Amino acid sequence: MKAIIKKMAAILLAFTLILPMSINVHAASGYQGYAIYRDGVFFNFDWHAGMMDGPYYDSYLPVLHHPGSGSVVKWDTWKNFLNGNNFKGVYKPKKNPTSTDRDLFVSMGRKLRTENISYNLAYQVYYNTGTAGTWVSYDEISSMRCDGVVEYIYEWYGFRVYGSDKYWDVTKNSFWGRDHHSGTAITPKKQVGYLNLVTSSVPKR
Repeated sequence: MKAIIKKMAAILLAFTLILPMSINVHAASGYQGYAIYRDGVFFNFDWHAGMMDGPYYDSYLPVLHHPGSGSVVKWDTWKNFLNGNNFKGVYKPKKNPTSTDRDLFVSMGRKLRTENISYNLAYQVYYNTGTAGTWVSYDEISSMRCDGVVEYIYEWYGFRVYGSDKYWDVTKNSFWGRDHHSGTAITPKKQVGYLNLVTSSVPKR
């Protein structure tokens, strides 16, 4: 009986040692979860923002962005993201994210993509302040701007981008906070000033 118990204990110990090694832990690779920008907006006065969903520019549909009026938050090709304009760099939050954080950014971007969120020229992120929760969930957003995609994803996970100490978090339900992230107070071109440059080159392998 003791011999059987010992064998069972040995098998159980081996299983507990092997199991963690067999679990696939996701972590972002390449440039996944970083913000990207190009020029060519409003007669080149401003920029367009997106986020790397794929690790490199030549990955399949590597970009998550809001193309603008008449479209929704979507995956897209590198060519469509550039739209014949000049690439302006890869950026990350000033608080350095880990690869696990960046995997969360990608995951949230993919959630936004499922909601058919329309475009809003005036507000980074627009929602009904009367019906949204204390923290505005991705499925409570009715419309947003390209730079709002970046701002929302980063700030949902506590990575501050633009804003005052009181109203910086665009994911917190607030009439004044929503208004704080509107108009020309923050634009894609201004947004990069609140981020750190990763590289000014195209995100290649």
